[in-house]
Amino acid sequence: MKTFKSFLFIAVLSNVLFFSCVNSKRDLYPEDLIGGFELLSAEKTGIDFNNAIKESNFFNHYFYSQIYVGSGVAIGDINNDGLPDIFFGGNQVIDRLYLNRGNLQFEDITKKSKVAKNSGWSWGVTMADVNNDGYLDIYVSRNGNSLDIEKRRNQLYINNQDLTFTESAISYGLADIGFSTQAVFFDMDNDGDLDMYQVNQPADKKVMLINEIPAKDYEYFRDRIYRNDNGKFKDVSDVVGISRDFGYGLSVSASDFNNDGWTDLYVANDYAEPDFMYYNNGDGTFRNVINEELKHITQLSMGTDTGDINNDGLIDLITTDMTPEDHYRSKTNMASMSEERFNTLFNAGAHRQYMANSLQVNTGLGSFSDIANMAGISNTDWSWASLLVDLDNDGWKDIIISNGIKKDVDNNDYKSVLKNLNKNTTAEKLFQFSKDAPSQPVSNYVFRNKGNLQFEKVAKKWGFDTPSFSSGLAYGDLDNDGDLDVVVNNMEQTAFVYENKATGNFLKINLEGPNKNKFGIGAKAIIYCNGKMQIVENNVTRGFLSSVAHGLFFGLGKETLIERVEVIWPDGKVNVFKNIEANNTLIAKYLKAKIISEKVEKAKTLFSTINAPDIGLNYIHKENDFDDFAEEILLPHKLSTNGPFSSVADVNGDGLEDFFIGGAAEQRGVLYVQIKNGKFEKSKSQPWDKDKSSEDLGLLFLDVDGDGDPDLYVTSGGSEFKQGDKRLKDRLYLNDGNGNFSKDLKAIPAIYESTECVKASDIDKDGDLDLFIGTRLITGKYPFPASSYFLINNNGKFKRSEEIIAKGFNNIGMVTEAVFSDIDKDGDEDLLVVGEWMKIIIFENKNGIFEDNSKKFGISEDSRGLWWSITANDIDNDGDDDYILGNLGRNNKFKATKEHPFKVYANDFDNNGTNDVILAKYYKGDYVPMRGKECTTQQMPYVSEKFKDYHSFAASTLIDILPKEKVKDAVVYEINNFESIILINEDGILKRQVLPIQAQVSPIKGSIVDDFNADGYKDILVIGNHYGVEVETTRYDAGFGSLLLGDGQNNFKFLPPTSSGLHIPKDSRSVHQIKINKKNTLIITNNNDSLVLLKKNL
Repeated sequence: MKTFKSFLFIAVLSNVLFFSCVNSKRDLYPEDLIGGFELLSAEKTGIDFNNAIKESNFFNHYFYSQIYVGSGVAIGDINNDGLPDIFFGGNQVIDRLYLNRGNLQFEDITKKSKVAKNSGWSWGVTMADVNNDGYLDIYVSRNGNSLDIEKRRNQLYINNQDLTFTESAISYGLADIGFSTQAVFFDMDNDGDLDMYQVNQPADKKVMLINEIPAKDYEYFRDRIYRNDNGKFKDVSDVVGISRDFGYGLSVSASDFNNDGWTDLYVANDYAEPDFMYYNNGDGTFRNVINEELKHITQLSMGTDTGDINNDGLIDLITTDMTPEDHYRSKTNMASMSEERFNTLFNAGAHRQYMANSLQVNTGLGSFSDIANMAGISNTDWSWASLLVDLDNDGWKDIIISNGIKKDVDNNDYKSVLKNLNKNTTAEKLFQFSKDAPSQPVSNYVFRNKGNLQFEKVAKKWGFDTPSFSSGLAYGDLDNDGDLDVVVNNMEQTAFVYENKATGNFLKINLEGPNKNKFGIGAKAIIYCNGKMQIVENNVTRGFLSSVAHGLFFGLGKETLIERVEVIWPDGKVNVFKNIEANNTLIAKYLKAKIISEKVEKAKTLFSTINAPDIGLNYIHKENDFDDFAEEILLPHKLSTNGPFSSVADVNGDGLEDFFIGGAAEQRGVLYVQIKNGKFEKSKSQPWDKDKSSEDLGLLFLDVDGDGDPDLYVTSGGSEFKQGDKRLKDRLYLNDGNGNFSKDLKAIPAIYESTECVKASDIDKDGDLDLFIGTRLITGKYPFPASSYFLINNNGKFKRSEEIIAKGFNNIGMVTEAVFSDIDKDGDEDLLVVGEWMKIIIFENKNGIFEDNSKKFGISEDSRGLWWSITANDIDNDGDDDYILGNLGRNNKFKATKEHPFKVYANDFDNNGTNDVILAKYYKGDYVPMRGKECTTQQMPYVSEKFKDYHSFAASTLIDILPKEKVKDAVVYEINNFESIILINEDGILKRQVLPIQAQVSPIKGSIVDDFNADGYKDILVIGNHYGVEVETTRYDAGFGSLLLGDGQNNFKFLPPTSSGLHIPKDSRSVHQIKINKKNTLIITNNNDSLVLLKKNL
C-alpha cells in the first residue's frame, strides 16, 4: 500500500459527455437476468474464415510440433465509426480483416486493406494505436517452421485512415524476427506513450532437430521489451530486468497487480520454463516475483488473463493448462507426472509446476491464492485462451476458455506405437501415422460467476458447447446492444461468432486519452453501485494470441443507477462521474482529468506481526526427509509432515506464560521461558534432547502428579516408523515446580503406536487428570483404522484403560484431534473425536463409560471427512459448547457429493505384501480410479499385464481393475463433503453450519475463538495448509489464515487480510494464544518454517 494515493477530482457535470447506448431496446428493468449466446452462421455474418491446415509428407507434427497451436483474433474499430471490426490471424491461410457493416454483418476487406500483403505463419494479433493518430493499427506476431527471416518477421500495419494499411514494422523498430507469439502494448514507464513487450520462443523443437540453427540467431529467440522513444521503438530488453532465458512463451497479460499505479506483466510459458511475473519497479525496470507472489504455477501454461473475479478491487489472474476434465481423455492423453522431474525443476528454480489451470486470487498483500479446484475450473482439456469477462451482465466476471487440438498427439497409446518406429521410417510413413493420430473436437467452456468465489459450468446452457478445435478468442459489443459478443478462431472449421443474448443492464466507458495514448491503454475505472464496486482495466491483449475491443465495460444486473464512477489514468489523474443512469456510454476525457495528492493514513489492521527472533524465538521447524510414497505410491498426501504443535503454560510459576514447541524426527523440541519485557529465552532444562529421534506431535501441559505445576506429555508419531518401533512411545516429562523437567520412564505403558492427539479430563472422577490418546495411523496401512485409548492416572502413573470404558476406541480410525466437552450439560465431560476418513464421533460419558451416541446428538451417518481439527467454545454465548471442525476444504480435486461420494479402497490387491491405496471417483454411472495407468502399475504391477493399453484401462471401471475377491476384504470409505463446518449446540443437538467460502480454500489445521474486534461478539480465526501432496495433486497452499467476524447470531463474515492483518502464507499447523507483556498474542506453528506471532492492535 502506498502512503500517498492519487485522489479523485470531481469533474463538473458540464465537462462530462454521456449519451445513451445505440440500442434503445434494452429494458432498464429486466424481469429476469438471462445469459446465453446464439451461434451465428457465416451466411448471416459474412465471416467465413477457417484456419485450415493442409499437411503433407514433410509438413506435419513430426516436422513442426506446434502445427496445431492455431492463431488469434483481434477486435477493434479500425475506422472510428462506432462498430468493432474483426481481424483473424491465419497460419497457412492468409490473415483476414472484416469490416463491421452493422447488424452483425461483416465485409471481407482483406485484399483492399492490404493487411495480408506478406505471407507468413501468424500467431498473435493485437490492435493498438502505435503512431498516435487516433486510429487503430494492427500488429501481427509471426511464428512457424521457416528459417527464412522474411517469413517470420513481425508485421505492423499502420492505419491510413481510409480502410487501407501500410506495413511499417521496420520503420517503427518493431520488426522482431524471433519466433514470436504475442505482443502487448502498454506504458511501461508512465511517460504517456505506448511501449511493447514481445513474447518470443526458440525455434520449434522439431525444427531444431531437423535444421542447424546458427548460434547468432539464438539472440532473437528471447522475449523483448521495446521502449517508445519519441515514436520509435528501441530494444531495451537487456537493461530492464526481464529474463534473458529462453522460454516457450504462449501469452502475456499487462495489469497492475499490486495496485501501485504501474503496469506489471504476466508471461505464460509452455514446457519447463516457469512463467514470469514481472512487477514494475516504477523506474522503467522490472523484477520477476513469480516465486515470491505465487505458491505454485501451471506447468504447460497457455492462455492467461487478468481481472477482478470477486469485486474486491484487486486484480486476479487465470492461467490455463491442458489436463482434460473427462476421465477417459485424461487417462488416455495425459502422462503421469514424475516426482523426480518435478523436484528437479523446483530445485533448479523453476517453481512448483502442476498440470492444471490456476485461478489466482489477489490477497492485496502481495500474494495470491489459487482457487481453481474450488471454482471447478482446474481441468478444461487442451485449453488455449482464457478470459475473465462479464458475459451475462450481472456484475461478476465469468470465465470463458477455448479448447481443443486437431490431433491428440499426446495420446499414450499413439505414442506407444511411435516408440517402436525404427530410424529408417520414411517421411511418407510418418505422414500416414500423423493422419492416423486420434482426433476429437471438444467443447469450449464457459463458467458463470455466481459470486462468492463460486462458478457454474454453463457452456451447454448458454449455447457455447459446439465441439471444435478453437484457439484465439476475443470479445466486444459487435452490435452495440449493451452486451459483449464473442469471436473464436477455429482450425478446420468456420470461425464462431456468438451473439450475446444477456438481458442485464450495463455501463460503457469510452476513453479519450492523451496525445500519445489516445485510446487510454492502461487506464482503469472503478464504479460504485448500491454498496458494491467493480474495477476494469483498459488492457486489450488478453487470453491467447488475441486482443479484445478497447474501452471499459461493466455489467450491472438490475441496477439502474451508478452512484460514482472513477476513471483513473496511468499518471494518476482522475475523472469522476456521479449518479449515472444504467445503459449509457460515458466518454472520459484525459484533458478533463485532474489530480490531487493527499496524505492518507494507512488503515490500522486488527493484527500486526511480531518478528519472532526479535523476542528470542528463533525456532525453525526442520522437517526430516522421508518419502511417504516409496511403498504407498498412490497415497493422496504425506503423513510424515503433520507437525509441529505447541503448548502454553507457566512452567516456573513466575506469572509469565511459557511454551513448548515440538520438533520433527531428529530435531529437538524446545521449551521457551518468558522473561521480562516480553522476551523469551531457551530454558536451561531441555531433557527431550535425548528423544530427538522421535517425531513430536500432540503436546499437552497438565499437572500429572498433583503438585501444582504443569508437566509435559508429548505424543510420538509420524509415518517414518513402523508399528512397534520404540521411537513411537509417548513421553512424559515431570516438572519440579521451577521449570526443570525430567523424563519419567515408568509413568507411561509401553505402547508403540503413531499418536498425534492427547487430551486430558478426570474420566474416573478421582481428582486427577486422565488422558485420551488418539492414534493417528498404522504405518504402511493407509487408511486402515487404528485403535485409540484412555490412559488412567493412578498417582501419577498411567495404565491403559479397560476396554469396557470405551469399546468404540478399537479400530476407531485415523484420529487427528479430539476435545473433551460437556455436550449435554450433565456435569461430566463427553468426548468428540475426528480424523482422516472418519465420521464425527461423539462419545457420551455415562458414569465413566463412554458410548458412541453420535446420532443422538444430531450427527448423521454420512459425516465422514478428512477432518484435521476440532475446537470447542461457546461461540453464541448460550451456555453450551459449540464446535469448529476443520475439514480438507473445498479447494481440492477430490469432488464429493451426497449422490456421488468420493471413495477410497485399500488392501494388498496384488498379494505382494504392501498395502495398495486406490482413490476413486464417480464417472458415467460407475467408479473409476483417480490415478492413471502408469502410477497404478507402479503400485500394482499386474495392472500393466491385465491392461495392455491405455484405452482399455481408461475404459474400465474400478471393479474391472481390482480383483473382486480382494475388494470384498478391502477397507472402503466414502466421503460426500469436504467442507469445514461449525456444529451449533442447540440443547444437545448439533446443527451443521458451513464456514464461509474463504475458509474453504485450504485444510483447517487449527482454530481459535475470541472477540478479536472488540464488538462484544465472538469471532473465529482459522489457519492451515498441507504442502505434502503427491505431484499430480495441486498442493494445498491457498490458505493464509482467515478471520471470520461474528455477529452474535452465528453468522460469520470474512475480513480480508488487508483489514485483518492476518496473512500467514505458510504450511500452518496450530494456533494458540499466549500472554506476552500481559497482552494476548497468537502463536502459529508452521511445518518446515519459522513461528508466526500476531499481536492485537485493539
